[in-house]
Amino acid sequence: MTGTSESGQFDRQVVVIGGCGHVGLPLAIAFADRGARVAIYDVSESAVQTVNAGRMPFAEPGAQEVLQRVRADGRLEASTDPAIVGTAEHVLVVIGTPVDEHLNPDQAAIPNALGGCTQYLRDGQLLILRSTVYPGVTALVEKMVAGFGVQIEVAFCPERIAEGKAMTELFELPHRLRALGGRAGACLQAVRDVDQHAGADVTRRG
Repeated sequence: MTGTSESGQFDRQVVVIGGCGHVGLPLAIAFADRGARVAIYDVSESAVQTVNAGRMPFAEPGAQEVLQRVRADGRLEASTDPAIVGTAEHVLVVIGTPVDEHLNPDQAAIPNALGGCTQYLRDGQLLILRSTVYPGVTALVEKMVAGFGVQIEVAFCPERIAEGKAMTELFELPHRLRALGGRAGACLQAVRDVDQHAGADVTRRG
């Protein structure tokens, strides 16, 4: 997985929304370290500047050296500009487990996170929710995306890694996929193609 996307329609293979956090950043640099061209979209200007300077914004064993390598090789770029979401074939949404101020599940959190970049979503992209979300959120996002008038598949493949162990668990724990709609099989294969470049094993559930 090098250069442009396999379809040739996109400049990058992967963009990670919320990609400067404890889950998104290790995931992004893991993809980049295995040859993918990766973008990060994050609203934190300070975190984006830190990542682009080749520094981790938090402690994560084994990540600093990899980040410096992929930045030096030009395979990873972070930005606060939502337009970067339209440059990649696979759009991974990685935000903290969404709850409200009373710690109740917040079904609007991920749709809200997508709200700032929806105009840049493009036909042919695959949207993968990598956050731990409340039941029904994936279907809600699929309905939301369908209303944009773009042809995008939606899948749910939650992260299971622990802070401080991301750079090992990303490659050791199997990733569980739930895909919606009649093209679930094709969606599964696309997620496999993406995650296996990060060394992960992907299996389908549901």
